[in-house]
Amino acid sequence: MITVPAPDPPHRHLQVRLRTLFRTLWSLYAGDLAGIAFLVVVIGLYLSPAIKDGAGFGPADLGRHLSLLTRLAHAARAPRGIINGDIVTQGTAWNTLDWELVHHGQFPLWNDLSGTGLPQFLNFESAPLALPTLIGYLVPLRFAYLVTVAMKLLIAGTGTYLASRLLGLRPLSATFAGTTAMLSGAFAGWLGWAISGPLAWAGWLLAAGILLYRAEPGDRARWYALLALAVAFSIYGGFPEVYVLMAGAFALLFGFTGLARHLSGNQIDWAGVRRLGIGLAAGLALAMPLWLPGIQTLGSSVRDSEGASVGLSLHALTLLVAQGYDGLPFATKAFPNGTFFGSSNYYETAAYVGVIALVLAGTAIVVWWRRPIVVGLTASAIGALLVTYQIGSGAPIQHLIADLGLGSIAPQRILAMLGFAIALLSGLGLELLLRHWYEPRTKIAFAISVSIMIIILAVLWERSSIGAVALPGGHLTASQATALRQRSLYWPTAEVLGLLVLAALLQLHQHTHQRSGTQNSRRVRSAMGVLLAVQAAFLIVAGVGINSYEPTTYPVTPAVTALKRLVGTSLVGLDSVKQPCAPGETATSCTLFQWDGIGLYPEMNLAYGIAEFAMYDPVIPRAFLNAYPARHTDIYQTGANLFSPIVNSASLARAYGIGYLIVQPPNPIPKGTRLVGTVTASGLALDVVRVLNSHRFSFAKPTAKTRAVTTQSRVHQRSDVVNTTSHPSDARYVIDVRAPHRAQLIIRITDAPGWHATANGHPIPIHRAAGDLMSATVPAGTRVIEITYGPALLQVGEWFAFASLVGLALYGLLETLRHRSPSNQGR
Repeated sequence: MITVPAPDPPHRHLQVRLRTLFRTLWSLYAGDLAGIAFLVVVIGLYLSPAIKDGAGFGPADLGRHLSLLTRLAHAARAPRGIINGDIVTQGTAWNTLDWELVHHGQFPLWNDLSGTGLPQFLNFESAPLALPTLIGYLVPLRFAYLVTVAMKLLIAGTGTYLASRLLGLRPLSATFAGTTAMLSGAFAGWLGWAISGPLAWAGWLLAAGILLYRAEPGDRARWYALLALAVAFSIYGGFPEVYVLMAGAFALLFGFTGLARHLSGNQIDWAGVRRLGIGLAAGLALAMPLWLPGIQTLGSSVRDSEGASVGLSLHALTLLVAQGYDGLPFATKAFPNGTFFGSSNYYETAAYVGVIALVLAGTAIVVWWRRPIVVGLTASAIGALLVTYQIGSGAPIQHLIADLGLGSIAPQRILAMLGFAIALLSGLGLELLLRHWYEPRTKIAFAISVSIMIIILAVLWERSSIGAVALPGGHLTASQATALRQRSLYWPTAEVLGLLVLAALLQLHQHTHQRSGTQNSRRVRSAMGVLLAVQAAFLIVAGVGINSYEPTTYPVTPAVTALKRLVGTSLVGLDSVKQPCAPGETATSCTLFQWDGIGLYPEMNLAYGIAEFAMYDPVIPRAFLNAYPARHTDIYQTGANLFSPIVNSASLARAYGIGYLIVQPPNPIPKGTRLVGTVTASGLALDVVRVLNSHRFSFAKPTAKTRAVTTQSRVHQRSDVVNTTSHPSDARYVIDVRAPHRAQLIIRITDAPGWHATANGHPIPIHRAAGDLMSATVPAGTRVIEITYGPALLQVGEWFAFASLVGLALYGLLETLRHRSPSNQGR
């Protein structure tokens, strides 16, 4: 009898196929998978304090101390983060509003909680369409910003890794470059700000450009799409000034790479250059919904008038080598205001990349200086150095930038592109050691780089002895300042000593194997792996303590709960007791642009859903500030984007549709208001008063001319009234009115380009009103008025973006059809 074996079950075949697929992928991409996994682990370690302290990324403790309403009774300690408050007062707040609106089925187009309203999407920095933000929408709100930050790191690291691989680097070298780029001080220090949004895409922009330039026929559609998406997501990342700096850095990189290629006798593929231009244009079209109307918004805002920066002093260049040489920006028990005593904000000066990276970059430049990519990267790095640091008397390069009309750009923010160029050069240097360590010229170049670094460190050690240093609210003694600087040199010195020991061990190993004529490359790979581990350890240690984490970024205190219960959705004004003006500060500026803490700090109110007549946003219109009733005709002078005025009269409150006031004792309760409750915040009783007859929408009082129209009426008062107002979305209002006569509706919303109105479904024009608000002439018989925000240029941008998507899709389809045609298959 013959026994027939039973057939394997279907799931058995599936398991075999999956196992075979996994083995195939591992054999082909084991190094790349290990490299990407290393980057992910490093990101996890860098953000690991969130496991212990909480998932709220940013100095929430600093944010809480900015307002009496949000201070916690049990939070006795001073804030740890002391100068990076914009993360919690802007970045996280805007991200919270984005998340809330998206989860309510709305696009974050308008911010109706800041003052009389401001553009949300078109302020750039809110970045609702940035890829990290889009990923953040997928997780609960309390994790959203941490996920956004992690995605920025991942995008920066993987992009640099891919670009390095395309430049011919092995996975180990590419991992070194990716780690250095994403954790360099100039990038990682800005993680909580919108500045890092565009910068994160530098590696992907370079990688996509390389792929598209090299693309063969039949394989170009995907690289067109990759470059277009990288460009678009970089723009959607926010912070328009960085676009200019990135464009300059990439222009130097590609320009000098092409020039070096031409001078070396290699032809430039002009068809590839045209493809790059087309891909760039497609990306600009995809991002046109933001930048086309956004330019109009920025042009009329305070952002366009910010003062010129003159870069950094040459002394700040020491921070490229030694993290913390001028102190650090977080508070300690001994120094509650931190120990940073540099010439500028810490985050503007942070530039550390690690001594190992600098040595490897120098080695690559010395040996491979004829390679076009090395020339391009070196030119980009030199350009960033010249733009950032003041070289020569009077900072001529920085003043030239200002004379070119770019005075509102802080040139030192190109430092992240310097870190990017050094990261790639260091990856090339590691690759050089992997391939050619046993060649004399490699050893000589390495020795030169290490020697230069030893000289630099010797100078820094010699200059570490300094006198007493003044700090905000205190000072460092000479011994404390000296000890601080010397501690900052421990890591760099240890790294140099490690490089010397490693080189000596490799040399000894070579000597012992010289007689046999064999050279063990495994030892070299192991040594380079040690360099990667040490570099990652340094970058993690250097930056992990800078960031702050809290379980809850915006705690809901009893004071906040009580205020929200009293005011609801009405606009809240602040009647605070202003502190004396600082020396040199005008009375108007210190009463309009000074924060005194009785309300919610501007923009932080977004997280609580409380509308407040205060703003902290770079797109505040200049016209709005200039139109505000004050003692001076033009109150806007300094470019400050914090607006926090005193509202101490009912008439002023009614002019802006403010429904409630928070009155700080001993200020009297203004006439025309009624006390509705008291909020106790940090032991201080704040009066909350309702402003009588104050509305966001109301009809203007009739003039003598309009009264004359109704001569047959015994009562000459108009009967035009607003019955009810609904707010279906952040950018739409529906107003039910009774308007038997032609009347003027006052719309107490900031007059920004893009507002439209209809009366009974028919368009009516909107005019500018007093205070840079709006008004509309309503025809007689109107029952319903709708006011919506949708800039015309936004719609134009959407059409261009749609055309770009269709063009990319059609090109991909045509390329696929050509590839599958019989003639091509025959080939």
